[in-house]
Amino acid sequence: MLDRIFRFISFFGIIILLLTSSSLAKATSLNSADIERFLEQSSWGPSYQATQSCQQLGSFESCLLEQINTPPRLYPLITAAPQNSNQLCPKGSPASCYRDNYTQYPNQVIFFNNALTGADQLRQRVAFALHQILVVSGVKITQPSYMVPYLNILLNDAFGNYRNLLQDITLNPAMGRYLDMVNNDKPNTAGTINPNENYAREVMQLFTIGVNWLNPDGTLMLDHQNQPIPTYNQDTVEGYAHVFTGWTYANPASSSASKFPNSVNFADPMVLFRDSKSLDAHHDKGSKILLSLSPNATAVTLPAKQDGLVDLNAALDNLFNHPNVGPFIGKQLIQHLVTSNPSPAYINRVSTAFNTGKSNGFGTGQRGDMQAVIAAILLDDEARGALKTDVNYGRLREPVQFILNILRTSNGQSDGILNQLTSAMGQNLFNSPTVFNYYPHSYMLLGTEVDGPEFGINTSTAAIARENFINSLVFSKINITGSTGTSINVSQLNTLAANPSDLINVLDQVFLHSTMDQNMRTQLLTLIKSIPANNPLLRSQTAVYLVLTSSQYQVQR
Repeated sequence: MLDRIFRFISFFGIIILLLTSSSLAKATSLNSADIERFLEQSSWGPSYQATQSCQQLGSFESCLLEQINTPPRLYPLITAAPQNSNQLCPKGSPASCYRDNYTQYPNQVIFFNNALTGADQLRQRVAFALHQILVVSGVKITQPSYMVPYLNILLNDAFGNYRNLLQDITLNPAMGRYLDMVNNDKPNTAGTINPNENYAREVMQLFTIGVNWLNPDGTLMLDHQNQPIPTYNQDTVEGYAHVFTGWTYANPASSSASKFPNSVNFADPMVLFRDSKSLDAHHDKGSKILLSLSPNATAVTLPAKQDGLVDLNAALDNLFNHPNVGPFIGKQLIQHLVTSNPSPAYINRVSTAFNTGKSNGFGTGQRGDMQAVIAAILLDDEARGALKTDVNYGRLREPVQFILNILRTSNGQSDGILNQLTSAMGQNLFNSPTVFNYYPHSYMLLGTEVDGPEFGINTSTAAIARENFINSLVFSKINITGSTGTSINVSQLNTLAANPSDLINVLDQVFLHSTMDQNMRTQLLTLIKSIPANNPLLRSQTAVYLVLTSSQYQVQR
């Protein structure tokens, strides 16, 4: 068997560990199937190198620590293009001019290449999860240069503290423009200027606490009439809207004096405008109603006449210290990394990690420590284990993850021009249709009460696009205009094709970490045997195609 394994190492190198770990890798107590599950949750796919590294480290804690200590692969800064695209790309310019300067195409290509080959897999995966919670979209922020600082914040802060992330995101100019905080002015006496409420509303509804009070386990807290208890009201929205006044783009280095509003600058964090007397002249100085920190407590009120920066820090502290943040953000991170249906006990353990800043030996002990939260998520009993039998466990691999998992697991080759494919499946990278993400967090499988957010974009058209992608990848090659292509080498499985059972066993271990049910195995065996043995390539291609299009693969378990 070993000789056949070595013949297709470049395609399924991971199988060396799965079948021969005792002789080819350092023996550890880790289960090979659980290593794969861990890497599906903590990376963009269990490549041979990643699997071998984790096996040799000998514990999931060590694998996690290694990833946390891996430096981030950031997005390179891009020179901003003129706001008028006709100035840079006049009529007759190649289509690539507009594409490269006024769409998210350059960032998309970098994302896919980083995800496929970057060493900082966990950071890249967590940053993408955070992007889907703290959304900025290229639908409105069209220039790729404008988006880069936002994307780098997510990478740099992925293992930091959520309070710092919240501040960095609040003052990021892409977020400022996307949700209208930049140049948000204080009200005037004529009543013709009122602070914009967009960021105030979304920083509560989506970025921190949600709309209803939660118990630490993520379940709804109910009043004496068994009704949900709202976390905020219109007075709170207005209070935060007034907090977020007076901020503008950072003063360009070429300008001698700051003004309100300053000219566009997406490279640096927004600043509180101050006039020649150092007064924050466009920040509202009135008192402001913020959140209460328990359902029956009086709302916190910021006193009048405070400096705008003091108001901002106090308001963000108020948000960050709300009891909802741990279960609200923790549940979403679990859903993005592990399963769409975490138990209340799982959420409670992650919430506790958020509140205490400690878990499994990770964290600083400060509330909001992201290392503690991530460790709690990935090392939990509901995440670990070689086999999960609960029918409601797992998550549909969203298009970006679906494509990347296949390519990394099969040692695929790609130039990173993949967004056209994920778009066809319903996920246009960095171009979320709304602030609510690519798909609705609250989406449930039809006819059930089972959460399945990713199924919200898995329309019949998207499902067909998934199958078409696999068909092209397995039976030929993905060719997109301007691309050198994306491919995998299925032919290196041909040495196993003479014995369909061996072929199925390998694919089961590589793609399904030995969870293939007997019904699927029987059907695969029948179909592969129906193909003449003198056509090993077709047998290999058909077997890979059937496994990758199966629900058992497309739902990460």
